Amino acid sequence: MEGKLGPEDLGSLLTDLLIEMGLQRADSVLPGLALSLSEGWALVELNRAGTVHQQHIATRLQLEKSSASRLLAGLERRGWLTRERDPANRRYYRLALTAEGRAVADHIEEHLHERHARILARLDDRERTALAVGISALARAMRETTAHAGTATASHDHGQERSTSTRPA
Repeated sequence: MEGKLGPEDLGSLLTDLLIEMGLQRADSVLPGLALSLSEGWALVELNRAGTVHQQHIATRLQLEKSSASRLLAGLERRGWLTRERDPANRRYYRLALTAEGRAVADHIEEHLHERHARILARLDDRERTALAVGISALARAMRETTAHAGTATASHDHGQERSTSTRPA
């Protein structure tokens, strides 16, 4: 693409990327295994992080607490995850993969590694460099935009509290 990239161009490029990645298909994470993208990423994250609190997965995958809880309960029902109350703080669940869960996560990571190697093999060095710079910059800009939106929302909410608390009774 040449010229200046506008918001509609970015939207179109991201849509094309997501479609090519197959993220709309349940079997795209691991062909032959009915697994949602969120379930796959949760397994991979747990495989990489080891035993973590449930909130770690919710934060890492940017899921609401209730969504993360349902997702993790499903992984537990499949026998891929154990959830136990943290003895140090009973309000939290500690999560760990079972041996079967680690095997599934390893298989997902192996599949993704092989797929990414095939994709990168189709790019020359200049394209790989541009891709690394572009994706890193895009991810940073998205994080900053999300953080700014959260700050703006918190400021707005705080302003609302202040304005309602100063109202006469």
